[in-house]
Amino acid sequence: MKKRLFVAVLLMGCGMLALAQTDCREKPRLGILPFAGGVGGVGETLAILLSSRLEIQGAFTVAPITGEAAAVVSEHIFQRADFAFTDSDAVADIGGILDVDYIVSGHMRRLPSGRNLVVATVICVETLELVGGYYRVHRSVWEIGGFMPSMSNALVEAILGRAGPGSRPTLAVAPYRFRGVPVEPDGVDVRDLQTLTQILAIEIARSGEYAVMPRASVMQRALSEWEIREADERAAAIGWAIEMLWGIIDVPHEVVIEEAERIGPITAMGRAAETGFVLSVEKRDLGDLGTFVAGILHTEGAEPLYGASRGYRSVCRGVDMMAEIAFLLTSPNPEDAQVRIAELSRRRWRADMFGDPARFWSVGASVGTSLADPWVIGTLQGTAAPLPFSFLRLGVDAGFISGMEGVGYFSLYPFAHLAFFLPFCITPLPLGGGGWYIGVGGGFLMARYAFYDLYESIRTPMADFTVGVNIRNVFDVSYNLRTDFSSFNSKISVGFTHRFFIR
Repeated sequence: MKKRLFVAVLLMGCGMLALAQTDCREKPRLGILPFAGGVGGVGETLAILLSSRLEIQGAFTVAPITGEAAAVVSEHIFQRADFAFTDSDAVADIGGILDVDYIVSGHMRRLPSGRNLVVATVICVETLELVGGYYRVHRSVWEIGGFMPSMSNALVEAILGRAGPGSRPTLAVAPYRFRGVPVEPDGVDVRDLQTLTQILAIEIARSGEYAVMPRASVMQRALSEWEIREADERAAAIGWAIEMLWGIIDVPHEVVIEEAERIGPITAMGRAAETGFVLSVEKRDLGDLGTFVAGILHTEGAEPLYGASRGYRSVCRGVDMMAEIAFLLTSPNPEDAQVRIAELSRRRWRADMFGDPARFWSVGASVGTSLADPWVIGTLQGTAAPLPFSFLRLGVDAGFISGMEGVGYFSLYPFAHLAFFLPFCITPLPLGGGGWYIGVGGGFLMARYAFYDLYESIRTPMADFTVGVNIRNVFDVSYNLRTDFSSFNSKISVGFTHRFFIR
């Protein structure tokens, strides 16, 4: 009997172990590379934080970065600091070393506006497909912890929710082109176009309409070979086209030349990437206004399928417009695209108003004391923050209890404050949500003393000076100095707030 029981327990244990091993093998293997462009190890820290997220660990088996892979990553970053967000072949090479199914690579950069941008992409190592990604514009590196949940969730959703590439047309991302004013020596304009192209590719991948293949190195080699091989033929074709069209069709010869030059490279690059369609992008500048032009073309003949363009004055605004261009490129019905763009604008407005850590929208209540009349003060208040780093506070104090024996006291004090707000997340000492504030304002005191049948009323305007701290968007501690310019009074209060905040 004991022997049978032992065998049964042993078989059960082996079955559970096998099941656990099967479950582990069924999890996709994921590699997360250090983010390029980070200063002082921030890129490596971001990769570690992403690897430790419960959403990532629950969905994938995260492969450690081996010494060999780390050396290859360092070499790529040294040779091409932008490889992490343009070339799936380079990323997939590292993925093969790590023996993973998917690999996350990313880039961090400082925008000309002074803000920062984080971009992450997910490449399928087997198919070289860009399955999705995430991007975020932020003010300070201390904000990164606040959007880590949304980043990890976006990457998990992109991988687990992807469709097989065989069920969708394939789309290659052509190397960018720049036309207009000369590129600045520091390459800012080229980097901007490169960044916008990557974000557009992420948005198209999210749509699910195409399997996106950003094979930059393969396409660049094909383009170089085409330019060498077809130089004489291209010149002859351009001359023939000009002779045929000149005087027959009212088309400037510069346009004919440009069109003839465009068809050959698109066909060569699309065939090299083994895709049916090519995403062609370029930037045209007119003064300080940049125009991003994008089109989806058939590989054979470079026939246009969809096209869209948007003008912008800053890269931050250009980043916002990439989702709109993706809607126009992937929606067969233009009306549907406009509806989606309008809904996106509404969501973006709500995110700007209620998702910006520097805008403090809240309601709350607190209790405090003036250490004089009144001894107990209850407060109801709310804040509105139409502009970042500041808020308008409106509220009312109700005061009770006089320090004089046998005297009743009651007061109401409606007030308004304009305060400067510094959120914790953009300071060197991040303490979670909330932040420091300091401001000025005023109110109108309406108080009444009662002593037996005698009453005395006080009605006077007062000026306020306030300073306080909000901790984790919940707890609020403040100090107010009030004066009617003939005497001073103080209020110390502690309370709770509910912040309207979209993460």
